[in-house]
Amino acid sequence: MVKKSCYLTLALLLAVTLLIPFNRASAEEGQLKYDFDRIEVVYAAEFTAYPQNAPADHWLTALGGGPDKPIQTLYGIVHLYTGDQFIEEQFISVTGEGGSERFLSNSMRNEYYDASYTTKKQTTIEFWSGKKLDGNAVVKDLTQTVKGITLVQSFDPDGTLTGYQLRNSFTFDDPSSQNYYDSLYTSNPASLVHTGELNGVEIEPTPETSTDENPVAEEKGPDATIPEVTKPDGTTEQPGQPQSYKPRGKVSILSAAASTNQSNTIKADTLKQLGLFTGTNTGYQLDDSFTRAQGVAMLLRLSGEADDAAAAQLKPNFTDVKSTNWAANAIAYAVSKGYVKGIGNGAFAPDRAMSGKEFLTLINRLLGYPDATPSAAEELSRNNGLLTADAAARLASVMPFLRGDMVEVVYAALQTNLSGSAKTLIGSLVEDKETISADVAVASGLYTKIKSNEPLYYIPKPGSDPMDSIEQAIRQMLRQRKH
Repeated sequence: MVKKSCYLTLALLLAVTLLIPFNRASAEEGQLKYDFDRIEVVYAAEFTAYPQNAPADHWLTALGGGPDKPIQTLYGIVHLYTGDQFIEEQFISVTGEGGSERFLSNSMRNEYYDASYTTKKQTTIEFWSGKKLDGNAVVKDLTQTVKGITLVQSFDPDGTLTGYQLRNSFTFDDPSSQNYYDSLYTSNPASLVHTGELNGVEIEPTPETSTDENPVAEEKGPDATIPEVTKPDGTTEQPGQPQSYKPRGKVSILSAAASTNQSNTIKADTLKQLGLFTGTNTGYQLDDSFTRAQGVAMLLRLSGEADDAAAAQLKPNFTDVKSTNWAANAIAYAVSKGYVKGIGNGAFAPDRAMSGKEFLTLINRLLGYPDATPSAAEELSRNNGLLTADAAARLASVMPFLRGDMVEVVYAALQTNLSGSAKTLIGSLVEDKETISADVAVASGLYTKIKSNEPLYYIPKPGSDPMDSIEQAIRQMLRQRKH
């Protein structure tokens, strides 16, 4: 076993080998620079480590908030690319009630095998604050108190990770006065979320399961006590009462051929599986007209803002939208964001039927076309791939627009690329908004999950802090390949 007193000597030898002096080195003086233009995360892990031995006067104990407090740990192995060349780095962030620290590996790594030296049992990686990034230059800095920590990975005989430890942490103010601590924090297996490749083993994410803890609110019927509203032409109507139309048959605006109720129902089932559609208290009602209130509710689900709207608890400022209306919060939120407007005279007409052009305008704006208008809905929906040419042409005169048509539009929109992007709308809801589970999306057949053996690059923003970029890259990988 390597004695603790040897750690500093090895660190000093390493610094000499790299020709980076053990004093403050400016970015101009640094011998090694990280001019990376993208980051590939090879492995990412996040876990909670609980104290087994936490000296009361140690920095890690203080960071945790006390000797009985856990440490949240983020760890990653990254390739920092410049063109086709890369440098491998290891990063760790430890966070507790008392603060947070981020370190890079000081290149000291030890591997421990069984007696036959054929099976790896543990790997230890040293991290310390003396190695820093000053701009894009790697420097050694002993002008501040140096903090260090050892990450321990344990493996079973098959090479699979069994757990993490944080231990053997140290501090020193100068090379001649080091203080070592037998700190020991052990990861809780249930808290471990990790992905990528470690020790030659590809991590297989655990499938997520869908729950009904936050079901989509039912789209209820109209409020019968809404007052009449005077229209610009002098006539009156009662927006609280939906316009009544005879069902126009089993016609889809997305297909030249007549669709069937069975096909609409299958799509509705898929949207329900994704948490986007539940129907009314009497079923899907696919042959009923689609109302403005329902359009707003669907828009917020597709934008990933339904929960935000519910949490905001905004009150609608319309004479025909009571605070008890099932869509009141959604309407108030959408209006506050500028997504929709009222019809004039202080009314919103939540139960008025929405036309196909109006709904497609909302969808096209959501897809990244902010200047979309009802008059251009046909052309835009054809050009951006949302509708076929036949369906777009037919949409210009279709009336009424039914709930079944809405289902097919949404089903198509989820598979449509966002403006200027290779990412689809459902891809954004899974990867960016995180409002739909990747596994549920894959099961729907509308989304292909990123394969864990495909490189996932993070592009740093110009002028950004390199440490921030590395941390964000690791977190992005965990989000996109989360358990």
